[in-house]
Amino acid sequence: MKLAALSEQFYSLVAPDIPNEWDVDEVLEPLLDEEESICRIILDHVPVIWPVSHSLCYDFLRLAPGALQSLSIVQLPEWVGITLDMYENDGLRSAQRFMQNDLTEYLSRLKGMGGLRLEKIEKKLLPYIRGIARDTLQITAARETYTDTDTIFIPAELSVFRGEEENFLLYKLILAYQWGYIRCGTFLGKAPAGLPAYSNEENTLWLRNFLNDFPEPSLARDLYHLLEAIRVKHFLTRELPGLMRAAASLPLPDNSGTMATSQPHAFLHQLRQCITGSGTDLEKVLSPHLNRDETAKYLQGKATADDSARNTAILYERLHNQHEEYTPLSPLLFQGRMKLQAVARARCERKAKMEEQLTDMMASYLLNISREKRDALLRDEKEKNDGSALAESDISLIMDSEFINTADREKDAPLLVTINNESLELPEELDAFSREFMDEFGDLPARFISSAAGKAGRGGFSGETEDGDNKEKSLTDTLVFDEWDYRRQGYRKNWCSLHMKELTPIHTSFIRNTLEKYHGLSIRLRHQFEMMRNQERYVKRQREGDDIDFDAVVESLSDTRAGLPPSDRLFIRLKRDERDIAVIFLVDMSNSTAGWVNTALKESLVLMTEALEVLGDRYGIYGFSGMRRSRCELFHVKHIGEPYGEEVKERIAAIAPSEYTRMGPPLRHATETLQKIDAKVRLIITLTDGKPEDYDDYKGQYAIEDTRHALLEAKTAGIHPFCITIDHKAQEYMQHMYGPANYIFVDNIRKLPLRMPEIYRALTS
Repeated sequence: MKLAALSEQFYSLVAPDIPNEWDVDEVLEPLLDEEESICRIILDHVPVIWPVSHSLCYDFLRLAPGALQSLSIVQLPEWVGITLDMYENDGLRSAQRFMQNDLTEYLSRLKGMGGLRLEKIEKKLLPYIRGIARDTLQITAARETYTDTDTIFIPAELSVFRGEEENFLLYKLILAYQWGYIRCGTFLGKAPAGLPAYSNEENTLWLRNFLNDFPEPSLARDLYHLLEAIRVKHFLTRELPGLMRAAASLPLPDNSGTMATSQPHAFLHQLRQCITGSGTDLEKVLSPHLNRDETAKYLQGKATADDSARNTAILYERLHNQHEEYTPLSPLLFQGRMKLQAVARARCERKAKMEEQLTDMMASYLLNISREKRDALLRDEKEKNDGSALAESDISLIMDSEFINTADREKDAPLLVTINNESLELPEELDAFSREFMDEFGDLPARFISSAAGKAGRGGFSGETEDGDNKEKSLTDTLVFDEWDYRRQGYRKNWCSLHMKELTPIHTSFIRNTLEKYHGLSIRLRHQFEMMRNQERYVKRQREGDDIDFDAVVESLSDTRAGLPPSDRLFIRLKRDERDIAVIFLVDMSNSTAGWVNTALKESLVLMTEALEVLGDRYGIYGFSGMRRSRCELFHVKHIGEPYGEEVKERIAAIAPSEYTRMGPPLRHATETLQKIDAKVRLIITLTDGKPEDYDDYKGQYAIEDTRHALLEAKTAGIHPFCITIDHKAQEYMQHMYGPANYIFVDNIRKLPLRMPEIYRALTS
């Protein structure tokens, strides 16, 4: 096809935007040797590409004839579509690089040559990265590799190598490097001495401002990123030696797309080769530009992110040529990109989430201070105020200076909170979470103190006594129960008063955090409990059914030959048994459950309720506590038949330690409740951390015998009691109370959320 005809057709396609004639002639020359039909197919794509980018259209016309030696005609539109997608998402250079350098990889993917899809191996990669990171990192498919410190974004498919094994190893290397950046603090360091103290607001990072302040930010970014990649390589070599040895054998291609024609490019290419293990010695690369001490840090793996920032400034001054435009390098395949805005956004979200959780925990702590201590604190304050009522604004919360400022705090110093001038040491769980927050964000936000006080106030932390409004509202009149006295072998009539109380729902992040923490387990439990919804079993020797019972047929033939009348029950029928189960969970809310025990109990209930909603069993949840026989308490969380909604979830979050463990009255009330319910299987499952005990003489053998009789009363009524305990001394008394097969000891409280659904499934299968 002649050049004039090609030019005329091209101008008609781009009109009225007529380009320079000389440029058009140059880009159309490669088409002169092609058949007219091929030229027409190539030019048909011009109206699609030209409005997007003139430069990209010129590149397409130059490269299309060569690409068609590998691509078929039907594959050309898809190739153009991917190119335009890259232009819109990553810019002109990325699209040009795809057309020029990535055609081989694209063709391999089209032909299925060794390509490995992320969806195929994600179930292997996710446990792998969470195992080495000991964190709940997520994996998501994306066009580019990067991390925002909460999620690692990796390609949906790798076709770098022919074999799946090599591509799988590359996936692992990519994940390891992104985790290495997080672990080594690449994105979250502080501005080193001698450099400007850039803003560290919630929506930004000093590092982004630091790099953007250079005349050529892309050069500074490439320098810093490669220095950090060297640090991460040292870290991974120590932490994951097996992976790094295996990865050293991978022939990774250089995908920079830029020739090392300038001094910065030559230096950066040498650094890249040091990282991949295919170049010169690192010392020879760094020593001409950095002093001996700084070079030694990178050789020995002792450099920090602060060192990389400081050395980025030094290397930039030595390498930057202000008269020459710098072309950014594409990162190494496993290196990924630095997306600092994504890091800042994820960090801001994580801080807000942790701050909310910290506030909830602090409010819960204030609510759960033992009643005597709380009353004493409030009474002292009332006396100072001449007996006037204590308002929420009168509750002073003053955090010790060592709690607020990490710089002045010794590592192992206790964290204290001061309430009305009395210092209280924080419980283990709150202490640990506070330290985690300070380690990551530097200090605690001052506003969380007032927020916690407000939540505690709304939850009932006030100066009112039991005669006023409290966090537990009375539901019914007082219930009266007998109590067994083993010493005289008889009941004490109407001995115990049981007060039914309503837990005031507390809106916190506890439920959401629990479901996120046990996300995988929750999905698995829901699936397992769905399978339990209808139980199926085969019933033999039926008059009619779904299949022939061969055993019955053989016996019938034998009877016939023996002169006996044959049986007509010759079939097997598949019988589906609908579940008909009612269960009450009794949760110990004694003082001894404070801290991790209380958290584990509530997490267990969250997982159980989520699973039971799928299963369809009827269930109720009550907490119990006691302070002498006249004030036994049963806290309503969920009645049997009550819908499971937000209010129930908030009541679960409000479960907190109260007084002592008087088990007889709540067990007898649960028995009476279940007796009114028609169900094939009726259960009372008690969760407790110790043996029954109250403030009065309800101790030792007396308490054990009364509890045992309450359990015998339940069994007599056709109700099966079961106990889940974490008391290490449970063997001494639990078998006597419940019987040998009606309790289980969980040796590690942190395992309770994992074990409780398993136990329930075993009890009801």
